[in-house]
Parts: sequence; C-alpha cells; structure tokens
Amino acid sequence: MSEIQYAMEDCGFGIENAYNLLGYELDECHEPWEVDFLAEKAADDYFDNHDGWESSWPMDVEIFSGGKSLGIFSVDMETVPQFSARKKLEDE
Repeated sequence: MSEIQYAMEDCGFGIENAYNLLGYELDECHEPWEVDFLAEKAADDYFDNHDGWESSWPMDVEIFSGGKSLGIFSVDMETVPQFSARKKLEDE
C-alpha cells in the first residue's frame, strides 16, 4: 500500500507541490476506476481544506502513489441548487 498525494493546477503540478490525501492508499495492482475515485476525493479535499472553493472548476489534478505520478485527471464540480423562501406581503 502506498501513500496518496495530489497536486492541483492552481498550485502547480509535481510532487513538490503535492498535498497528502489522508485515509487513502493504493495497491500496486489497482483498477483505473480507483485512480479516478482518488482524483475525485483529492478535489473534494482541496475544496474543503485548501481554499478550493475560490478556484474555477473544472480543474486538473495530478495523483501520486508512493511519490510516482499516476497521471493528470480533469475534475469537474457539480453545483447543488440551494433554495430560499420568504412569505409574500399582501401588496406584492
């Protein structure tokens, strides 16, 4: 099992700019969908913990396992509608 790290295009690619993706590891024999999943989790971590909410999406993310690049992935952010309501006044 290898430690997972990621670098976002906002900060520059390469292991020297990588953040740790805590709680995730990867076997040497892994499926392609597993790395896609890690790219999504990396984007989520970046959004929540590294001011990623200020970034423009979609964004590219480079995934590393044991210090070796597994590739660059394009990650898009889906928006979640949020609604608010207020009671109308009689004259509206």
